[in-house]
Amino acid sequence: MTHEAILPETLPLDDVFFQTPGKLSRVFPYTLLAAGRRVCTPTEMPIAHRFNHHTLVLTLSGKGLLQVNGVSSLLHEGTIAWLDSSMLYSHRCEPRHSHWSYLWLGFVGYGLDTLFDSLGVIGNPIFDTANTRDPKALFEGILREVETGSFLADNRCFALLAQLISFLVSERAESSELSASVQRLQRVMELVRSDLTRAWAIEDLATAANLSQAQLFRRFRQRMGTTPLDWLRHERVNAAKPLLVVTDEQISRIAARCGYPDPFHFARDFKKLVGVTPSEFRRQGQSARP
Repeated sequence: MTHEAILPETLPLDDVFFQTPGKLSRVFPYTLLAAGRRVCTPTEMPIAHRFNHHTLVLTLSGKGLLQVNGVSSLLHEGTIAWLDSSMLYSHRCEPRHSHWSYLWLGFVGYGLDTLFDSLGVIGNPIFDTANTRDPKALFEGILREVETGSFLADNRCFALLAQLISFLVSERAESSELSASVQRLQRVMELVRSDLTRAWAIEDLATAANLSQAQLFRRFRQRMGTTPLDWLRHERVNAAKPLLVVTDEQISRIAARCGYPDPFHFARDFKKLVGVTPSEFRRQGQSARP
């Protein structure tokens, strides 16, 4: 016998939307592949599809049961489960409940595997976000973008997905489940992102992390797979991309806003990381507008 009656709005549902990457999607650190909403009942078989991407599952109502490497977790309203779908897993409606309603996102991206390991997600894949509405709004915003399929869907999905991942990192840090070293790196990254115009030097980053420069390099390599200054270049170039496409602001001004007082230095780094110059990137993006 189940705990709740099955209401009309909780009858089985399975909406899946695939995001077809545009020609600019390759330049974003995270790429959404698919998203959906689902309502399942206890009579349905567990889902255990194996894909080579990451998946976030937000429970809206009812109860779900997740198994990862043989360890079970209960999913209830307001929880987000983070799955590496290349691993052995399954999820289903909890057998004693009438339904399980959830939203899900499938995505890939630079540094996700490292972040997944750093946050200890394999041992604890559940994030409890019941006290805030932000994650639900981010999930729903991404679903709207995929359903409408606008030219800017890639850009907007990336922005929303980046916010969602940052939120999960902060939640895990606040619950003291991040190691002290990861918390230090997180503080540094948040500080830098809040002021990209500043001429950050390695000494500034080390001081902000309360680490020696050698320790900072080592821990960035371990956790992020790159050096602090290379990470900073990626952050600045990624911040410039949407400004180039959705505004008509002068490239030199965009460069300055993103921490490049020298536009030639900006153009050199941009082409090295993206493969085209800022001007070419702008032309490609704006010519693809409907």
